[in-house]
Amino acid sequence: MDERICFPYQDDAQNIPEFLNGITQVYGRMLDEKSQRIFAGRLLVSLTGDYSYMRSVLIHTPGGKRLNEVLCKDGSLKYIYGAGIRGKRLAELFPDNNWGGFIDINRNGEFYNNIKILDLNQFLSIYTQGMTIIVSNMQGAQDIKDNLLEKGVFPEDIYVLNDFDAESAKGMYFPTDCIRAVIEKEKSFVDIGCYDGKDSLDYMRWMDNDKAKIYAFEPDMTNYKVCREKLKAYPNIELFNVALSDMEQDVSVMGSGEMSYLGEGGNEKIRTQILDNVLQNRPVGYIKIDVEGHEVKVLKGAEKIIRNQHPVMAVSMYHKKSDIWRIPELLLEYNREYAFYMRYYGAANGDTVLYAVDCKK
Repeated sequence: MDERICFPYQDDAQNIPEFLNGITQVYGRMLDEKSQRIFAGRLLVSLTGDYSYMRSVLIHTPGGKRLNEVLCKDGSLKYIYGAGIRGKRLAELFPDNNWGGFIDINRNGEFYNNIKILDLNQFLSIYTQGMTIIVSNMQGAQDIKDNLLEKGVFPEDIYVLNDFDAESAKGMYFPTDCIRAVIEKEKSFVDIGCYDGKDSLDYMRWMDNDKAKIYAFEPDMTNYKVCREKLKAYPNIELFNVALSDMEQDVSVMGSGEMSYLGEGGNEKIRTQILDNVLQNRPVGYIKIDVEGHEVKVLKGAEKIIRNQHPVMAVSMYHKKSDIWRIPELLLEYNREYAFYMRYYGAANGDTVLYAVDCKK
């Protein structure tokens, strides 16, 4: 299996003895059974490459439970529209499902895991009412659904994977059962990778305080302009068109939308900065980080803030296979009093968030 299906960004090497010791420490700092279950599932995916280990986790999320019900509701053939990363990941999650095939205009005639890839016309020639089609494409899913309807596919046979993921994503970064009681409300929220500004707005609603101090960071210029427009009515929010890292250097912003990331060779250049230098001694109560595989470097650039202020942390940890142990290990290095919750927010997209709270607060 191509590792990019589960983990789109490349890892560095890992020392095995240190790895084993770190796993034991991290598991011992999980604060509830749900966190332990998610950690174990994620760890097994990283070690084995078998994404089906996450099925036992996702079926406990609202969208994942409903997706499982759709796929298991009867013996009819199920088809995945889109043989890209998300489509293949869905097949990996449910390897024993009654898959009829993939539908993909670019990979006609190929196979993946012994599942044939058809073009749309081939599928339409064999389609009968009652077959299930899961549209896995993240972009353009509604257009694909509309096209299927125009071609005569019954609406009750079409499901969009984004809808299941959105159902499970509710409350992401703001779980009342985990962290709300320990966040120091008088301190600031730091939104790293703010994308469209939604998380900053959600934080104010969650805190019931539309004057809460927020520092929001977004390196992608297109996304930054969206944030600037959405957040312009809130003088309490400082928005930075900045990429954060562990050193200052010129990098490229690659990709687009919520999939933009830092790399090399792109047309859009930006200078990285270090969070410790940007915020210096400003009081910080809660830091959220979702930066498409760059999380460890951002954390290293926030070392002083974390060591000195012990903020609540929410870090996405599903972009690299080593995220599952490296991110909590690094947080424990900076603050031995941290303990963790883990929550899973997808049906098939893999969104996993580590929450760190200081046990002495």
